Amino acid sequence: MRKILLAVLSALTFIAVFCSSASKVGYSHRPLAAEGCSVNYSVIRQNEELFIIATVTSDRLIFADNPIMKLKNFNGDILDLSGTSLSSQSESIGVVLNNLVVPVTELKVMAQFRIEKYQIPFFEYGVQKVRLSTIPIVHEKTFSTDVIGRWLYNKLREQEMKKDSF
Repeated sequence: MRKILLAVLSALTFIAVFCSSASKVGYSHRPLAAEGCSVNYSVIRQNEELFIIATVTSDRLIFADNPIMKLKNFNGDILDLSGTSLSSQSESIGVVLNNLVVPVTELKVMAQFRIEKYQIPFFEYGVQKVRLSTIPIVHEKTFSTDVIGRWLYNKLREQEMKKDSF
């Protein structure tokens, strides 16, 4: 019994450590089955500047050349971020359905949004709503509890504190 309990506690500790050092946070959004998507966010630092990288995986959503991310926190404050589209990838597969091959395409697009140091405290209160200017429809997600805000705040502070070492 003691060995089983020790094994379970070890597994839970491993999962907690692994999850706490995650390099991205995200969610799935399925307002309509054909237009569902998965969105992930990560934080990077390049040349003393901080960026949020948004990655959208869907069957049709893409970023324009200069996408916009609009965020609202639980205090009601709104933050507008202008970005740059980084990349687009597509994967196509065929699914056999009633002796017919139906093509399925998945798009994966990335954009980066620059964050100024004075904007970091915005994320401390959590993100209630996010809107990404994607094409052909705008991606918008409202949260009842914070899903991405606190994680982004912690990662932005962590990246802000790092010193470049060569």
